[in-house]
Amino acid sequence: MTDSFTDRLRRDVAEILGEDADSLSDDENLVDRGLDSIRILTLSTRWRESGVDTGFLDLADEPTIAAWSTLASEDHHR
Repeated sequence: MTDSFTDRLRRDVAEILGEDADSLSDDENLVDRGLDSIRILTLSTRWRESGVDTGFLDLADEPTIAAWSTLASEDHHR
């Protein structure tokens, strides 16, 4: 995935959290910022609907933008 997809991840997470996208760092634990399981599921569904096969457990296992971008990139290259 490209940096633009990482930017999209950041924007989507920021929207769900009601935060400014620029305030989220790539390696920050998003659970510490208030991201709960319902919100992770919402993001997973949103991204799956756009063609990125992200599973809830994968996202919940390492809740950072950097990890999620890597997961999406790995899915894209399968």
